[in-house]
Parts: sequence; C-alpha cells; structure tokens
Amino acid sequence: LAVYASIVHPSHSYEDGEAVPLYANKLGPFSNPSETYEYYKLPFCAPKEEERKSEDLGEVLGGDRMVVTNYEIKFKVAVDSKPVCPPYKLDKDQVKAFQQAIQEDYYFEFFCDD
Repeated sequence: LAVYASIVHPSHSYEDGEAVPLYANKLGPFSNPSETYEYYKLPFCAPKEEERKSEDLGEVLGGDRMVVTNYEIKFKVAVDSKPVCPPYKLDKDQVKAFQQAIQEDYYFEFFCDD
C-alpha cells in the first residue's frame, strides 16, 4: 500500500495545539487510476460515526469521497507515536482484502486541512 497526502493551504491560521483535520479520500490500484473505492472499503479502523466532508462539484466529479479519520493532529504539537484505535482482530476475509490490496499495489489518499 502507498500513501498520497495532500497539504492544502489553510483558509485560516492555526493556533498552537489546535486540531487540524485529516480526511481519508479514496483508494485503488496504481495500475488503474480510474478504479477507485471509498477508503473504508478496506477494513481500516474507522470512527464510530461516519462524518463526511462537504465537497464541491469538482471534487465530486473527480471521484472524491472524503471522510473524517481517527487521526488526531494538533498544530505544532510533536507526537512520537500514538495508537489510532484500540487493538482489534481481523477475520480471514479482512486479511484477504488487505493482502489483495497489497498485491494489486493499492494507494490511498489523504487530505490535510482541506
């Protein structure tokens, strides 16, 4: 799996410690960029309630499907490591889904402060 992250110029200035949103967008195989799926199609640890970003027409036409993630980013606050979610077990089908995504060289896309 590969990660593509886009940092967009903020529409406002952040205060130290202020939360910076991180959205998961889509995923799909590098070999076919027109084949895209929602990020949580794979069994990543998801927030308890799905919260979608309001998108403009260009984003919708581009196939964007931005959802809020469990990642907590605070402006100018360093973090060595921190669990994103509590430990959980994957069943056989979920493991197979991740294995297939790795074999097919899937990418996934995040947007920070969009």
